Amino acid sequence: MRRTGLSADVLRAWERRYGAIRPERSAGGQRLYSETDVGRLVLLHRATAAGHAISEIARLDHDALQALVDGRGHARSPRAQSALDAVLRDAMVATEGLDAAALEAALKRCTLSVGTDAFVDDVLPRFLRTVGDRWHRGAITPAHEHLATQTAHRVLDWIIDAFNAPPDAPRLLVATPASEMHELGALLVAAAAASESWRVLYLGANLPAADIVAAAVQVRARMVALSIVYADGDTALRELRETAAGLPPEILVVMGGMAAARLERSLATPRIRLLPDLESFRTTLRQHLEGTDAVAAD
Repeated sequence: MRRTGLSADVLRAWERRYGAIRPERSAGGQRLYSETDVGRLVLLHRATAAGHAISEIARLDHDALQALVDGRGHARSPRAQSALDAVLRDAMVATEGLDAAALEAALKRCTLSVGTDAFVDDVLPRFLRTVGDRWHRGAITPAHEHLATQTAHRVLDWIIDAFNAPPDAPRLLVATPASEMHELGALLVAAAAASESWRVLYLGANLPAADIVAAAVQVRARMVALSIVYADGDTALRELRETAAGLPPEILVVMGGMAAARLERSLATPRIRLLPDLESFRTTLRQHLEGTDAVAAD
């Protein structure tokens, strides 16, 4: 449902598992959401995005939910934090056991529990950092790290596919520039944009500037998002400059990732905006939808 920012899968799970909402039904069995229902779902979405588990807040009344969203309620309860920690432990156990099915199931359960935004912005990056740290310490092997990465890839694809943006929603192209082979950051960006009701064209890793420009122009993208983690500095700078120069000025170009801040200092162009985290990316998406975001011109 576009107005709530929630996918149909999440809505059904919140209704069936947690009784968060009880919509009326049409004669044909279709769910009918009232304005009160929509308002409640919006509050639940915002609260879960702030880190509150749906299992802990599903039965709260309107005033209590509003207090959480406004920052007047309690932070994530010990019980909710304990449940989240348990899911992450299950995910690590599955990773260590090279059990892809169990890992995927654990991550999907977590998505339905805490909500898409919290999972994409907080939980999954935390899990991947833990995996990376253990790999670098030699506690797990490259095989375990690859399993975790590929499973995270599938779960993010599942999240992106769960959102069905309307045909008139703005288009976002997401990719990594040529020489950047790491794409999980780009997938996180794509999943965040899908949950913000954008139509996402995800083109994966290592895409040359000319192809990014051609695709963005063809689909009339409103924004291009590039993830840069380990790319070769000189190559990445050249590709970013070519992308910015080739795109029409009305298309906003944003970049993020571990290498992005370092590259920004050498870019010296206002055509590419650095967004340091997913929170700032979501803010930019919302401002752009509302028409309050100015695009820098050459």
